[in-house]
Amino acid sequence: MIKDYLDISLFSIFLVINLIVGLRAGRGVKTLRDYSIGNKDFSNATIISTIVATGISGGFLFYGLEQTYTNGLYFIIPIIGSSVGIFLHGQFLAVRMGEFINNTSIAEAMGNLYGRTVRVITAVSGILKCIGYMAVQFQVIAKMITLLLGFESPWTSIAAIGIVIVYSAFGGIRSITFTDVFQFFTFGVFIPMLALIIWNHLKEPGQVFSMLANSSIFSLKKVISWNPRLISSLGLMLYFMIPGMSPTTFQRIVMARDINQARTTFIWSAGLDFVVAMFLIWVGVLLLTDNPNLEADKLLGYLIHKYTYSGFKGFICAGILAMSMSTADSNLNASTVLAVNDIIKVYRPSWKESILLVRLFSLLLGVCALLLALQTKDLLKLLLLASSFYMPIVTVPMLLAIFGFRSSTRAVLIGMVAGFITVTFWDKLFGYTGVNNIIPGILANLTFLLGSHYILQEEGGWIDIKVPGPVLAARQKRREAWKYFISNIKNTKIYDYLQKNLPIYEVVYTLFAVYVIGATYASFYTIPEETITNYKGLYNFISHSVLIFTAAFLTYPAWPPTVKSKKIITFAWPFGIFYILFVVGSILVVMSGFNEVQVMIFLLNLIMSAFLLSWPLMLFVSSLGSIIGCLIFYMYCGDLYACTSAAGSSQFKLIYVILLLSSFLIAIFRFKGRQSHLENQKNYLASMYAERNNELAQILAYREEVLKDLNVDEKALLDQTTAAYIRQILYRMTDYMRLEVTQTNLDQLLLEVKETIKLTGLTLIPQLITNISTKQESINGDIAKIKELLVNGILYVHKHNLNNEPIHIVIEDAKLGHKVDYIKDYTRQLVALKFTITTEKVPSKKKDIYMLEQVPLMSQYTKKGELIENARIIHAHYGYGELDNEHTQVYVLPVNVREVRGKVMELLREPAVADPEEINYPLAIQLEKDLLDQAKKLKLDLTVINKGLDTIKRYHAGVKRKSGEPFFTHPIQVALILLGYCQDQDAVIAALLHDTVEDTGLSLVQIEAMFGEQVAFIVKKVTNLEDNLRRVSSQDHENVYRIMNYEDKRAAFVKLADRLHNMRTISGHSSLAKQKHIANETLNFFVPLAKNLKLESITEELEKLSLEVLGK
Repeated sequence: MIKDYLDISLFSIFLVINLIVGLRAGRGVKTLRDYSIGNKDFSNATIISTIVATGISGGFLFYGLEQTYTNGLYFIIPIIGSSVGIFLHGQFLAVRMGEFINNTSIAEAMGNLYGRTVRVITAVSGILKCIGYMAVQFQVIAKMITLLLGFESPWTSIAAIGIVIVYSAFGGIRSITFTDVFQFFTFGVFIPMLALIIWNHLKEPGQVFSMLANSSIFSLKKVISWNPRLISSLGLMLYFMIPGMSPTTFQRIVMARDINQARTTFIWSAGLDFVVAMFLIWVGVLLLTDNPNLEADKLLGYLIHKYTYSGFKGFICAGILAMSMSTADSNLNASTVLAVNDIIKVYRPSWKESILLVRLFSLLLGVCALLLALQTKDLLKLLLLASSFYMPIVTVPMLLAIFGFRSSTRAVLIGMVAGFITVTFWDKLFGYTGVNNIIPGILANLTFLLGSHYILQEEGGWIDIKVPGPVLAARQKRREAWKYFISNIKNTKIYDYLQKNLPIYEVVYTLFAVYVIGATYASFYTIPEETITNYKGLYNFISHSVLIFTAAFLTYPAWPPTVKSKKIITFAWPFGIFYILFVVGSILVVMSGFNEVQVMIFLLNLIMSAFLLSWPLMLFVSSLGSIIGCLIFYMYCGDLYACTSAAGSSQFKLIYVILLLSSFLIAIFRFKGRQSHLENQKNYLASMYAERNNELAQILAYREEVLKDLNVDEKALLDQTTAAYIRQILYRMTDYMRLEVTQTNLDQLLLEVKETIKLTGLTLIPQLITNISTKQESINGDIAKIKELLVNGILYVHKHNLNNEPIHIVIEDAKLGHKVDYIKDYTRQLVALKFTITTEKVPSKKKDIYMLEQVPLMSQYTKKGELIENARIIHAHYGYGELDNEHTQVYVLPVNVREVRGKVMELLREPAVADPEEINYPLAIQLEKDLLDQAKKLKLDLTVINKGLDTIKRYHAGVKRKSGEPFFTHPIQVALILLGYCQDQDAVIAALLHDTVEDTGLSLVQIEAMFGEQVAFIVKKVTNLEDNLRRVSSQDHENVYRIMNYEDKRAAFVKLADRLHNMRTISGHSSLAKQKHIANETLNFFVPLAKNLKLESITEELEKLSLEVLGK
């Protein structure tokens, strides 16, 4: 009697806890919307728990055990369809339900599409279905109480059922979800425990497999044949697979905060539902093995009385009760919402919401279900009856609407009536077929709905879904996952990948060696002497080879640095795990005849490798190692099963405990080490990022203040050149960004951006939909910075995307333009790509041309820390940006940044230091002497000449000509050529400096400050780019225009001297095509220029050299 009281007490405590949890969780429910779907703040785990708890009911336990016991595979095959159905809800339906995500119920959604009549019919059908499902669960609750007490007690059952009704009625959806979590935990624990207890109760566990092999209901050969039972089974499977979109399922989707959460939770729920269902089926299989002569309807009573004991019996009953309660409360809530929201509110529009009335309706519907439960005894009949008047009526038009088909109210009503009539008369007319009436009813509804739609020529049809974003995102995610997988295979860098799998701490090598010593030599110890004798050669080889590897890993931390090789350990580490744990491990398992000790050690090896390696590498080495181990043993002895057995219970237990403890300690050590490392890295990067933004903002603010002072208050103190020079210094300190220009495919770029977004640690990952609408396949730029630009833009838009709308990333063709100072009414155009990141449904208007800003773009955003880096990246790529809109970001970047940004831009911060070896180069010394001698004869200022020579030695340092001499010898020779027909000192200095602006970090502002305005003007006219703060490369025709409009003869003289020396040394170009291009340009432009300036000797030599090249 005391034992019974213990079980009853546990059972009663479970009921009281549910009541308390339900009522407390439901506090604060004020409106019907709160009552039905809450405030959409449920976690993934909560929604998953309530989906699985609602689907796995107490009725399923009774029915599932009976059917597994009596029908075997005829039931197992269709029950798999239930998990598939849940998966289909998430993968294919939820992502298409953006249009309905804010509806309160399925009837409301149908009413919005097809009017009041359809809404009410849907509500009535849904209520009937829910009441039927509740009645089934109430019957299960009554049976469990009878089994617990040992006698029927209607009032006790009513009291237990009343608890379900009360907390559901008063707490609403929040109480249901939180009690479902508690209930899911309860039956999620008791089902595996029950299976384990029955398994341990069997005298010979191997008889389970014997039963499965010999039973006709578990024989695939006999089951998979053309017979009425299989047809009925397949029909039931189809029924379970069809996404029925029941009221409770619809409610679970719309209670999610967004479509992405709904999809994720249903997909995970499908897997959990499958696991729970398989455990229940396994329990049925074990019962059949233990006693094949039981009556099916008495299975649960036999199970409870034979396999449970005092205390556990109460826990088992509570677990089964949890399964029933979790389904009953969900259906009660859904039916209440349908009654109030879709019947009362429809016929009484003036009705004011009253949570009291909602609760009264909930109590009333709960009582109706209770009365039905008391009148009906057949669970399956009641279950199918509940679905018969829902799926054939509501499911078809709802599914069509979800997939984008719209029709008229008339066509939908015709389909509903057809489905109802088919269900009503099917069993009478075609019951002999054994096919349930639900599938024919669904087909009838579908046929008549589509037929009437097209015959009556109704408006609508396949108009696609209203909110396609989540579907597109899901499709792209699947495609990108496949592309990413292929890309990883194609671009795998084996060494880098293996290096990432090395332990962070060297002590792990030692701990691994300790584990190997224990595991391997424990394996050797358990193998009988007879087996060792039979395979002595193989045994000796693996024991010695393992010893060598173990010694190496054990002592590795103590190896001197000169001996340690990163390359060797990078490959030795995974190979050692591969060989020791899996090749040797599988050999020992087979050699021992699958001794339980060897099998357990092998399983521990798997666990160890999972902690020591990344999972793809772990799967690869474990699979390959096992296969190779078996092949080695087969080649050695010729028979995988010609092994002696070894066993030992005490040995097994002792070794198992020791190995499990050691592997656990190593795993914890490695996990904690990596976790600490990652946490520190995350904190460090976060602090560095914040510090960089703050520092940059301060520098920018300071720069603006300095420039403001220069422009307003201190003009009298600083001349224009000095102010410009300071402006340039500040620009190079702050706005300037060095680029590493490479090329990447646009698809790959977006794929990497999406992968980076996943690593940001966002609680809510944005839904990204990409659309590449351009002929370009790739982009040239600093790919890392472009990726950073896009990631920052996505995160900025996502931060202001409160409703988590899909974020569209659109890439399309565009044009960038900029003015050229020396060509009037001319705009240079560049092929560009426009990146739009937006949540807006209507994209921003595309401009004909986006003009480059010639002032630092980022200075406009010094107060917006999130956008500073984006502004710098756009500025560095000579792009255009619209950064003000919180919901739309627009970036326009050139397809090839090198067309507009010369390589010299990457040298702006390079130090200018002369190279002693170049200064002492014989040719350089001779040319410098010749120049100074001629300057002295012409009475030029040698101090200025020397200053010019020192400048080019510093700025051209480290650069060689094709012939091998220092590059600065070229401008010296240009100056010497110039002295032959122009003795102007400014022109000579300009000749020395003519390549500095184009090829070095020296700017025109610096030249003007150092050598004067005239020299800077000449250099500006002869250089092949525009020298603003950002240097812009010029195209050939722009350079020719600049030459032809030289304004000052000295500029033309310098350019001709430069061209003459280039033509004299043109053989240094490796490409003949390049030589001919230069020669052709010389003949067409420079020869006429020299002739126009009456430089006859220059004209003749240029013409001669050009023709020689063109004649090759």
